[in-house]
Amino acid sequence: MDVCEYMGSPGASYETFIKEKYFRKKRPNTIHFELTNRCNLRCIHCLFLGKVDDELSTEEICRILLQLKDIGVFYLALSGGEIFVRKDIEEILDFLSEHKFLLTIYTNGTLLKKSSIEKIAALSPQSVEISVYGATSGVHDAITQVPGSFERTIGSIKALREAGVRTIFKGFLLKDNFHERWDMIELAKKIDVPHAFDFNLIPRVNGDISNLETGLTLDQLKTVYQEVAQEGLILRNHVNIKGRDQLPVGGRVICNAGLINGCIGPAGEVFPCPILRLHMGNLREKDFNEIWATDEINAIRYMKIEDLKECFVCPAIKYCNRCPGVAYLETGNFLGPAPVSVCKKYKALLADKGE
Repeated sequence: MDVCEYMGSPGASYETFIKEKYFRKKRPNTIHFELTNRCNLRCIHCLFLGKVDDELSTEEICRILLQLKDIGVFYLALSGGEIFVRKDIEEILDFLSEHKFLLTIYTNGTLLKKSSIEKIAALSPQSVEISVYGATSGVHDAITQVPGSFERTIGSIKALREAGVRTIFKGFLLKDNFHERWDMIELAKKIDVPHAFDFNLIPRVNGDISNLETGLTLDQLKTVYQEVAQEGLILRNHVNIKGRDQLPVGGRVICNAGLINGCIGPAGEVFPCPILRLHMGNLREKDFNEIWATDEINAIRYMKIEDLKECFVCPAIKYCNRCPGVAYLETGNFLGPAPVSVCKKYKALLADKGE
C-alpha cells in the first residue's frame, strides 16, 4: 500500500513520503494488541498480574482491527497474557485471514491445537515467537511453575515448523536458567528454528519490582556481553543509547512510543507502547484516530536525550539500555532513570571496567 501511494506522489523521496505519512501526522504503522491478560502459566519473572479485565469481545476486536487497517497500520503483533486461552482465538485468526496485516504472534505454545496450527499456517505470519525458559523440563517448568509446560512448548515449536510457519525459539535468560543457555541454543538448532535471547527484565505493571530478583547476576551479565561476540548467543531488543555525538540524525528522537508504535490492552485501553503504560484513552469510548491524535503525550513522542536530565549526564549512558517505559513502571517518570531495573546493573558494569 505504501509503495503504491508513493508512486502516486512524484517529486518526493520514499523516505520523505514515509516521514510525512507516519511521523509528522502521528500515524502508527505498528500496533501491539494484547488480547488478554490471562495466562495458563505463572512465570516467576512476568510483568503481568494475571488479572482478568473486562476483555474485549470478538466483535469489538474485529471492529478495532478494521479501524487499524483503515488508518494504515500494517505491522500487527498479537500477544497476552496467553492469547490461546481465549475461546474465540480461532475466530479472530479467521478474521485476520480476510483482513491481512504483517503479523507476529507471541505465545507460550502450550495450548496450541492442531486446528490452531492449521489456521496460523494459513495466515503466513511473519513469525510465531514462542518463549522458552530452559533446555530441560526441570529448569523450564520451575520458571513457568506448571509441570509439563516444557514438553508442550517444544512440541508446538516442532509442529509449527513442520507446518511451514516461521517459528522463533525466544529464550529468556534468568538467574536460574543461565547455565542452560548453550544447551538451549543446541536445542533450537536441533529443532531447526532460529533463536534469540533477551535478559532485560521489566517491573510488574503495578510497579512491583520484586520480580527483578529473578534476573541475571552481575557476573552472569558480564558473561552474556562477552559471549555475544562469539556469534552464538544472539540478543534481541538490545539497543544502546550511544554517546551524545553519535545519536542518529533526524530530531534525535530516542523512542517511537506513541509515534509510529502503539499498544492496545485487553479492555480496549490505548498505550504508547506495551511497556510505557500511560493511558491515552479507551476504544470502547472513542475510535483509534481520535485517541491517537492527542497532543498530551508529545513529551514522549518527541523526547530527546537532553530531556533526560539525570541520564544525560550519567557516565554510564554509552553502555545503557534505557527504556522510558521501564522508568515509568518503576518510578512513574518516563524521563527519569530506572534505578533498580537499569541503572544498578550498568553502573556496576561501568565500575567493573574501572571508568
